Amino acid sequence: MSRSWVQISAGRGPVEVRRFVARLAERMEGLCRERGLAVVDVTVHGDEGAPASVEILVEGDARRWLEGEIGTHALIERSADRGRAARKRWFAGVEIHPAGADAGAGAGEGVDLRDIEISACLAGGPGGQHVNRTRSAVRVHHRPSGITVRVADERSQRANVRRGVERIAERLAERAARRAAEGEAARWSEHDRIVRGEPVRTYRVGRKRALEVAGAR
Repeated sequence: MSRSWVQISAGRGPVEVRRFVARLAERMEGLCRERGLAVVDVTVHGDEGAPASVEILVEGDARRWLEGEIGTHALIERSADRGRAARKRWFAGVEIHPAGADAGAGAGEGVDLRDIEISACLAGGPGGQHVNRTRSAVRVHHRPSGITVRVADERSQRANVRRGVERIAERLAERAARRAAEGEAARWSEHDRIVRGEPVRTYRVGRKRALEVAGAR
């Protein structure tokens, strides 16, 4: 079965956009499950509450089932950190990229386990009808890089930990390859492609701080 990365990016946006990315990633994860895509793991680049980007690895035809979600998403919300005259529209991007083959056994051998934090978590993210009530899902955080992966596709917690470490090793290897091939300045070039006009979805924040669709293209 084909695998794809669903990337939710803040571009070069400020902290308000990164907070929007965290909320939008939770919505996109739930949407993937609703539409029959298997969520393999979730990679967070940066602070989990305000990341620069989030990547959801899914199995299935993501481009088909998420076709209407690809592009710019807008949030209408005034920032508590700025005056009322400041802008209240924040933009994030959703893109889909094909994923390479699974790294397989031994992929995590280059990761120093002393740099890893492991905790149990609910597979479907916080809240909502998609929560998996088992505790086999794990959150694996790599302190030096700031990468966090949530893994729930294996039956045992130990297997999910191993898969999480493998995923972190993959992402670190991909970072190194991008740096060598493109240089540090071009590493996040995809993030700069966010078009701040005619978003495919526009949101407001509801009473429970969840995103509510206010409009669609």
